[in-house]
Amino acid sequence: MGDKSKIEWTDATWNPATGCTKVSEGCRNCYAERMVKRIGEKVHGVISVGSYDEPEYDKAPFGRIIIHMDRMDQPLRWRKPRVIFVCSMGDLFHDDISTAFINDVFSVMAKAQQHTFVVLTKRAGRMLDYTTYLDVLNPHMCDTDFADKKEES
Repeated sequence: MGDKSKIEWTDATWNPATGCTKVSEGCRNCYAERMVKRIGEKVHGVISVGSYDEPEYDKAPFGRIIIHMDRMDQPLRWRKPRVIFVCSMGDLFHDDISTAFINDVFSVMAKAQQHTFVVLTKRAGRMLDYTTYLDVLNPHMCDTDFADKKEES
């Protein structure tokens, strides 16, 4: 994970959240799950979410969603334009990931306009609901977001 990737269609990966659970036949041969079994903590980490504000610490299996707040500003530090695969080691639209966290991820993407972000999901219904929700918001929603909070501190 980081500013280089061996995946042929992307330049970098960004994993502010990792972990997933199977929801369809398309999950049978999950790449991310195989990678976590192979290289473990290097990809998945050890900080698992108890709540968005209060993480608990343990070595989590891939089925446990882990929020990595320390990775949130990675794309903001990469100046050279890249195609970035978001949550290559999980699913941003997993039911256990809060809408508030998804908002933070999208606000970082909005701030890092030099990049092209690719978000893949097996939870298309939730993604559709979320993007429909974004359409009705003020287009300048990133004015009160994680990226602004980070700049203030």
